[in-house]
Amino acid sequence: MKKTKILLIGACGQIGSELTGALRTKYGRDQVVAADIRERTKVSGEMHPYVKLDVLNKSALLMLCGEEGFTQIYLLAAMLSANGEKEPAVAWQLNMDGLLNVLDVAVKCGMQKVFWPSSIAVFGPNAPKLLSPQANASTPSTVYGISKAAGEYWCQYYFDKFGLDVRSLRYPGLISYKSPPGGGTTDYAVDIFIKHLAKGITFVF
Repeated sequence: MKKTKILLIGACGQIGSELTGALRTKYGRDQVVAADIRERTKVSGEMHPYVKLDVLNKSALLMLCGEEGFTQIYLLAAMLSANGEKEPAVAWQLNMDGLLNVLDVAVKCGMQKVFWPSSIAVFGPNAPKLLSPQANASTPSTVYGISKAAGEYWCQYYFDKFGLDVRSLRYPGLISYKSPPGGGTTDYAVDIFIKHLAKGITFVF
């Protein structure tokens, strides 16, 4: 079996900024390549090895994976809910085409696993507020939630059709201390913490 080598797309976001280091601790720094749309000169040295990559550029993604021999992809690049409502067509293209590109490239390159986060946004406002079942009717009310619901079906399809091992969780709202607000519905909380800390205000819990 090939040694695990990971491409983490969307490494500069809320999850990626934390997960990159955690994966490097587990697998080794050189075995985890961070990728995002930012220029190499705009990311900190701790993010390297790093490559600038647009997940919508399928040919560039395929070439990179072929050259580097990645065995796993973590796809974190997405337009979040609040920003997605401002530009629904752009959000749909990034969230859907980005996922489909990764799934297709993973099959072509014979990868072992793909990791892709879903969201509680797939449930929508009509879902039970307590003990909501996994298979509850999905009635998302945002383009972000719609794209995540559709993405779950695409992941299942690639598993059934090609045997691609795709792992996913429906994350709730996330609060990050490293990454600034990125346009999610819970980012108001992140914004509050960051702005207060910038003013020297401390929190007691």
